[in-house]
Amino acid sequence: MRRIPTCALAVVLLGLCFAPTASARLVVFWSNALANKISSAPLIEQGNGADLPIDPALVYAPYGTAIDAAAGRIYWMNSGGIGSIGSANLDGSGAGLLNTGGAPFSNPSGLAIDPGGGRIYWGNRGGGSDSIGYANLDGSGGGALKPTGATLEPNAVAVDPSGGRIYWSNPAANKISYANLDGSNAHDLDTSGAPIDSPEGVAVDLSKNRVYWANDQGDSFGYAGVDGGGGGEPQLNLAVTEPAGVAIDPLSQVLYWGNWGSTEDFQRLGVGNLAGCCTIPLSLGSATQAGPAFPAVLRSPMMDEYPKVEGQHKPGSTLTCTAGRWKGDQVESFYYRAPQSFSYQWLRNLKPVPGATPPTMVATKVGAYTCEVTASNAAGSDRVPSPVDFSVNAKVAFKKTTFNRKKGTATVRVAVAGAGRLDAYGKGVANASLKRVSGTAEVVIRSSGKARIKLRNTGKAKVRATIAYTPEGGKAIKRRKTIVLKKKPRR
Repeated sequence: MRRIPTCALAVVLLGLCFAPTASARLVVFWSNALANKISSAPLIEQGNGADLPIDPALVYAPYGTAIDAAAGRIYWMNSGGIGSIGSANLDGSGAGLLNTGGAPFSNPSGLAIDPGGGRIYWGNRGGGSDSIGYANLDGSGGGALKPTGATLEPNAVAVDPSGGRIYWSNPAANKISYANLDGSNAHDLDTSGAPIDSPEGVAVDLSKNRVYWANDQGDSFGYAGVDGGGGGEPQLNLAVTEPAGVAIDPLSQVLYWGNWGSTEDFQRLGVGNLAGCCTIPLSLGSATQAGPAFPAVLRSPMMDEYPKVEGQHKPGSTLTCTAGRWKGDQVESFYYRAPQSFSYQWLRNLKPVPGATPPTMVATKVGAYTCEVTASNAAGSDRVPSPVDFSVNAKVAFKKTTFNRKKGTATVRVAVAGAGRLDAYGKGVANASLKRVSGTAEVVIRSSGKARIKLRNTGKAKVRATIAYTPEGGKAIKRRKTIVLKKKPRR
């Protein structure tokens, strides 16, 4: 491990190259090995940086940081003492130590997490214990990988779950190595064409198929292809002093690192655009910068697929709002954005439905339904509407009509979808109204006016009835029916 003692925070904001989404919120977390603190800071104008309020007994020379965004947890490597891994909620609460029983700690440094695989990894070197340690996130203990066929003196690791690989930096041998996640198929990466001088930190950008590393002694960064070759040096146009750890925002192509220097003036968190043109500052506030290292970047959730409404298009049916799909963590880059929670709001005809906040609702009224899904994590939230209106329509159908010849009336059975009002009227028809009906209703048709006189005199009268169903929240649906009323003559 390096000497526990970094480019001043880049604060040039040109507004040309790094333009995060307007609603996106980004927070950077890092470990401070010289102050026994874990700190965080958002982008400028999005708040103020601070130290996480973690019990000092749980933080000892932290030198490695990783985040499980979906679980809302941050992990850090305690490199001091016998070595341990601490974790806490991203607001600093709920802190404790992870059970790492069975896993070695030998000058441990760096930390990389694979939430999907349920493991967290770190580097061990020296004392005959060169290995990649791991622990299970469920607290059931851990173990070690000892890949053969590649240099193994790891001081930092990066895990690529999608590629099934783990990468690590070897400072004494000036090598970057990789292996499968089970330790097999290990190789040293071909870094020709790139500077490499005591690398201390490694990260992967799958959007460019590149591996980046920080050169502690070279005050620089290098990169190569994920399978080797294509080496080079990013031109950040910024001062870099003994960089420790590296994280990448693949979307904006921004690099984050910790600067270690001989004095406090040089111990700063570094931020640089890989295009070399500009950076955006962090709002550091009261956050500690004392041996800052191994930054981890948390972004508010980012939608990948819109939510949608599912169900039947009739009143009284249960509608379901899907959460949509959201982009996951890019753990290989130390860039995290998975949602931790979801909330919902239903709208009818573009207006919020009071109290309709579960993912399902019963559509008691006709109208155009949409839902809004808000995905949140510790960095912030993003609210996304379902883009297509889901129409709930009323339907009316006549069923059997029966006649009462003694009274000279007809009873029309009407099937309706949902609750509403049923009215009957028309030429020669006495007005009738049922104020609240649902399912199958019966409306009695009686004669009036001339039709009533004709029915009484001849025992027969033809009427033209209009039956109108007005669903709750909707307009009347009218159906017309010609009915011949009959009545037995009086004896």
